[in-house]
Amino acid sequence: MTRRGRQTLVADRPTRRAVRGVADPVALGLSDGTELGVRSAVGDDLPGVVDLHERCSARSRNRRYHGGSARPAPARMRRLLEPARGVTLLATPTVSHSPTAPVVAMANLLGEGDTAEVALLVRDDWQRRGLGSALLRRLVWQAERCGYAALGLHIQAENTPMLRAVDRLERPATTDRDGSLLTLTVPLTAAVSPTRAPLALSAIMR
Repeated sequence: MTRRGRQTLVADRPTRRAVRGVADPVALGLSDGTELGVRSAVGDDLPGVVDLHERCSARSRNRRYHGGSARPAPARMRRLLEPARGVTLLATPTVSHSPTAPVVAMANLLGEGDTAEVALLVRDDWQRRGLGSALLRRLVWQAERCGYAALGLHIQAENTPMLRAVDRLERPATTDRDGSLLTLTVPLTAAVSPTRAPLALSAIMR
């Protein structure tokens, strides 16, 4: 095991065992002035999410699912949209709540005990613009709001943009390595007030 900073997991903190979550819709501004809407996914978003996967390269899909470049079956995508525990966020290039708006990124927060697993998929033409970092920060805030003790991320060792996004959280973390796959555990602070918004949603991914 290698360490990315000093581990500070809180062992005895109370948690709220969250079920299906709903995130407040927010406007997200990128450094280039582009504005996006970020909202919770619903079942009707399936066509947009299928389109997102079709517009992603095989490399991007492999980085997300770690099992080859094939597109997940629609049934699996539907389960990701409305997880039993956690929440899935979708980003659209305009502030819109319509399921017909094009989806350019998907961010999953999937609860398992006191840990929430995090995964991102960003369309290739929207990568390296700060969107992944901003969505990751949003998921951190959502996980703290739900009372999770830590985040777990499975990241391929060559996926340097995602590793940089985790580093930009500026939180201690531990890393386990299994071949080319890294498992990062990021401890969370005490749950924040649901009325508090994340401070930084426009972090720049360089």
